[in-house]
Amino acid sequence: MAAVTSDVRREANVAYGPHPRQIMDIHTRSGVHDAPVLVFLHGGGFRAGEPSANAYQGRAALDHGAVFAAMGYRLRPETRFPDSAEDVELGLHWLVDNIAERGGDPTRIYVSGHSAGAMLAAWACFRDNSLPRDLIKGAVLISGFYDLERVPEEMLNRQSARYVPHLAHAIERAPEHVLLVVGEGDYERALPDAEALLLNVPNAQLYVERGADHYSANRGFYSADGEPFQRLRGWMGLQ
Repeated sequence: MAAVTSDVRREANVAYGPHPRQIMDIHTRSGVHDAPVLVFLHGGGFRAGEPSANAYQGRAALDHGAVFAAMGYRLRPETRFPDSAEDVELGLHWLVDNIAERGGDPTRIYVSGHSAGAMLAAWACFRDNSLPRDLIKGAVLISGFYDLERVPEEMLNRQSARYVPHLAHAIERAPEHVLLVVGEGDYERALPDAEALLLNVPNAQLYVERGADHYSANRGFYSADGEPFQRLRGWMGLQ
């Protein structure tokens, strides 16, 4: 995928915590002020991935006036899900305190993620945590798995205080806007898990990306003419 280019400024490896993986890449266009902020959490099975490989995920949002932050997090085996959700909260707190000086509006933060990243974003959105309840304004969750009883054991810390076996049955909060995206040819459990959330999350919407598998289900999110991006664009009030 092509990276973000042109007049976009990339501030790479910005530390939001003490761990080397608690970093984010922040992308802004020149002249942007008080812009809504889109945060993206990468996939990789909680064992791989990094912010620098995900600049393209924010291409459409940047083109239409947003600030984009690709956020990293600690990986297994050092840290297993859902303990890594702590990193998302820490990173969002950092953005609230620091994004204004980079042209972003800390009162208009939206989160997104693909696969493992969607799971992390979901825990930030739907479970009570250290974040103000109204901090996250909307979320695009792509190809996540939310029934943890069907997630491979090596990915999880079932003793974590953050662990719940079925997220759909443990919703404690929700942003105003939620879009659940799966690929038409996604992994078998992706659609049932999204449909379970759809039934339990207020105002949630479901979109199936036709002709897409698990790895291409995000294409309508980063493409300006994609339906997921168009919905996000409306929520965020982008150009």
